[in-house]
Order: sequence, then C-alpha cells, then structure tokens
Amino acid sequence: MKNYIFDLYGTLVDIHTNEAKTSLWKNMASIFSMMGAEYAPFELRKRYKELAASESLQQLSFMQDKFHDKRITEDEIEIQLEKVFYRLFSDRGIVPEEKQTAQLGITFRSLSLSYIRLYDGVPELLQRLKTAGKKIYLLSNAQRMFTEPEMRMLGIYDMFDGILYSSDAGVKKPSFYFYDTLFQRHGLKKEESVMIGNEYRADVLGAAEYGIKSMYVYTAQSGKRPESLPEGCKETGKISEVFQEAL
Repeated sequence: MKNYIFDLYGTLVDIHTNEAKTSLWKNMASIFSMMGAEYAPFELRKRYKELAASESLQQLSFMQDKFHDKRITEDEIEIQLEKVFYRLFSDRGIVPEEKQTAQLGITFRSLSLSYIRLYDGVPELLQRLKTAGKKIYLLSNAQRMFTEPEMRMLGIYDMFDGILYSSDAGVKKPSFYFYDTLFQRHGLKKEESVMIGNEYRADVLGAAEYGIKSMYVYTAQSGKRPESLPEGCKETGKISEVFQEAL
C-alpha cells in the first residue's frame, strides 16, 4: 500500500475534553467580558449553541449548492468555530481582529481539555512509514484553529504529506465529499490507499462507501465494537501494528 490516511483523535491521539463543565463557561464569560463583550456564563453557553446551530444550517445549504447534491445531510456538515466566536463579539457591537478569535479558540480548547497525548508507538509508526517511502495523510473531523497547534505540540504535524481538516473542507467524515476532496487535492488513487481510524461509521463505513480499504483500530474512544466489518476492512489491536498489518 502506498498511501496511509489517518484519523487523528482516538486513533493517533488519546484525548478527553469536556465542554459541558461549568468552569469552562465561567472562565470564557470572564474573558469575553474583559474583551468588552459582556456575557453571563449560562447566557454565553446558550448563545454559543444557538450560533453553532445557525452556522451549521447555513453551511448545509452552501455545501448542497456547491456539490449540487441535496442528499447531503447536516450530520456531514462542519462549521468553522471562528465564525461562532466572531458572532459572539458582533452581538455585543464589537468587531474582533482575526488573531483574537483564533486565540480565543485555543483558549476555549485549553479550558475544556482534561488530557491529550499520543498513543504508544505513534511517532515510531509514522517514521517507519516515511522511511519505507510511504505517503502519510491526515483526514480529521477537527477544527484547524486548535488542532494544528495540538499537532505541533505533540510533534507530529510535519510528518504528514497532506492534512485536511473538516473545518476547512466544510464537510466531515463519513461524507463522500470529504474523502474526495483529499483524493483530488493530492492526486491519490483508491487502489493505492488505506484509511486507518477508530470510528466505525466515519472511518470504516465512510472508507467503504468511498471505495477504499480501511483498518479499524479499536480504542477506548471507539464506542460500541461492531459485530462485523465490511469487506476490505481489517482490524488491528494496536496503532503501532498498522504498518505490518497493512502490508
């Protein structure tokens, strides 16, 4: 196999966040207020959810028009959280700088984070693939504004030959169009590519529907283990074993 396409969270990176905790919204409300946009914690959380839902509906219409496909559902849509933070400011009559909304996104993520770390063997796996002349890509349902800094912090950002975040594509796995955007952008061939991920619907079925092989890595973040896997999918017990299993 020539092209190895990885999911990130739950596959290469072990992470736990909690966006429901009271302290997150209390701290974010304080930050917004210090920047001139006064919110009570409960009000900020409520408005954040409302704006995210509004952005999602707008994005759905845009992507359906872009791909001329009304079958695209809201479950396949990804928004850019920068737009939500921008609107939280504009609701209070403030026009923030781009740097401010980007930094606020990183702050939001940091406050929600319990832990983040690479799974055992990930750096060695990626280096082994590169040494063997393989191409490594990332296809992640993620927000660029905090995922890229996290990847840099973990020391794996520069190891990929190509990265596509759902926030940039406007759609997310298992969307056919998310997979296709990566393949078209990098000129990948389906018969030379394998998707590696821990989520059955997004990574395994998404890959099968797109017409490529996959490897299922079961982790604590995978949810219920599927009773069976589709043809063209192989399960591996550890991410460190991917190279050997996919040969």
